[in-house]
Amino acid sequence: MDTRSDPELKAGSVDSAGEISQALSTESQESLAWGIWSDQLRQRLGADVVILVLGPRDTGPYELAARAPDSTDPGEGLVAAVDLTIAQRKPIVKSGYQERGNTCCAVGVPVLRDGALFGVVAVQLPVKADLDLRSVVEDVKWALPAIKLGLLARDLAKGALTQARARAAVELLADTLDEPRWSVAAATAITDFCDRLGCDRVALGRRSLRRSKVVSLSHSGSFSSSSELVQRIADCMDEAIDQGSQIIMPQDADDSLTLTAAHQELIYSGSPRAVLTVPLRRSGKVTGAMVLERGGNNPFRDEEIELVEAVTGILGPVLEEKRLNDRAFPVKVFTSIGRGVVAVFGPRKAGLKAVILLVMVVGWFAWNTTATFHITANARVEGEIRRVVASPLDGYIASAAAIPGDVVAAGDVLAALDDRDLRLEIARWNTVRAQRQREYETALAVRDRAAIGISATQISQTEAEIALLQERLERTQMRAPFDGVVLSGDLAQSVGAPVSRGQVLYEIAPLESYRIVLSVDERDLALATEGLVGEVVLTALPGQTFGMETGRVTSVAGVEDGRNVFRVDAQLSQQTDLLRPGMEGIAKITIDERPLPLIWTHDLRNWARMAIWRWLP
Repeated sequence: MDTRSDPELKAGSVDSAGEISQALSTESQESLAWGIWSDQLRQRLGADVVILVLGPRDTGPYELAARAPDSTDPGEGLVAAVDLTIAQRKPIVKSGYQERGNTCCAVGVPVLRDGALFGVVAVQLPVKADLDLRSVVEDVKWALPAIKLGLLARDLAKGALTQARARAAVELLADTLDEPRWSVAAATAITDFCDRLGCDRVALGRRSLRRSKVVSLSHSGSFSSSSELVQRIADCMDEAIDQGSQIIMPQDADDSLTLTAAHQELIYSGSPRAVLTVPLRRSGKVTGAMVLERGGNNPFRDEEIELVEAVTGILGPVLEEKRLNDRAFPVKVFTSIGRGVVAVFGPRKAGLKAVILLVMVVGWFAWNTTATFHITANARVEGEIRRVVASPLDGYIASAAAIPGDVVAAGDVLAALDDRDLRLEIARWNTVRAQRQREYETALAVRDRAAIGISATQISQTEAEIALLQERLERTQMRAPFDGVVLSGDLAQSVGAPVSRGQVLYEIAPLESYRIVLSVDERDLALATEGLVGEVVLTALPGQTFGMETGRVTSVAGVEDGRNVFRVDAQLSQQTDLLRPGMEGIAKITIDERPLPLIWTHDLRNWARMAIWRWLP
């Protein structure tokens, strides 16, 4: 830690750096305290050498913090006792070794706090007859609370430092995020930073095309970027960015490994000044730099430098993100395209190049590979002929022998109507015919020519009535007109129900003649023409494929599943007895041979055409 005096900050500034300064003691003060403690312990024990080794909690490395007397180097025996104490984390006694011609012993006591090792106190004593090593260990342990108290004070001071840094960073970040515009946010951030650290001037620069450009100055609404002072500040930014580290003046002026020519020119161009230049980064890439200046009699302290590093580590990405978001939309688009081009053709991102190359190869093969293009449609099996069986007369259903799905032969009785009334009527007319026959015979016996003619006519009329009733009686039994399957007409639950003449009771389709009805989506209707071949797979027979050929394309639309569809008739290439009317499935109509990408994007291209047409003026 810097051992120089802490000058006062500028009047009226927000004293975050002052809070940090108050939270830490200087390294020289801490070392002096350890030295006084070691010397007092040596005098108390009458020891030759006392050393104090301290380091980070449990992890180390542990380094020499104090020794008494100050000019004495620890011997190998004392160092060995320290190493053994660190390894075993308990008091160690190493005796009987020679040190500068004397027989000595070493005692190592660990500095433990809450079970954690922070260091070791090691004491070297001459071997005497009355030497009580147990008493020596107890005396060292008696003195250890002073060391533990000092460590606790240092931890508390570091905690205060961390809190002060965090508070300053959060407040500055909040002020920056509150501004919507990048230029305003940058000016607000550096002006606030200038006030917090008591600086005379803070400059913010942006790195572009390997050169830095000053974009904002604290407490300054406008400035000339071509002025000599601004150019010198930009050179300081370039000097720090090119070396990849911060530059602190005048401390770094004596470091032969750090180039500070631009900073020397800036601080000695007028009155001597203290300068701190810190690069700004985002995602590991340098985006700019910040230059802080104040009077030469008030150099930047270590805690202030640490605060600047902490804040710029957060401020750099935030400001760069705001700058990128403030760009015009065309600039963002071209920048994104440029990044993509660089990623593809640049020296890096071998994985991306491999993926793009693979996609290009696959695309080339896909475009040069053709496949059969199909349009898909829902399919339904129908009988090519549908014959209806209607009631021949008014009556009542007496019996029903067939139900839908039954396979029937030509002439099989499907159902019968109640014929009792007809039979009674036939019996009545038979009686009338017998009466007319007797009258005819009587007239014939008396040779009454007029009566014979009348009776003969009446007999003929009676026989005609009986023939008509016989015909109607035969028609009460409704028979299948051909071999087929019953499609509709379940009369089993309607026995005794009245029916009227002409009422459809059954529908029958032949077993050997079917057609396929396709429901083609209106988007594919232009491709569906007569004479195309295809295949159909039915839900009831998923393992079999049936060939077909399209026929008539109707111009009447229907709705299925919320889509407009048109009916297309198709004929099976080969008839089969496995089909039944009403079966449904999926049909594919073969159109032509096309490249695979055109097949894969068929529906997408149709949708895009309609969308573009809808929104075009």
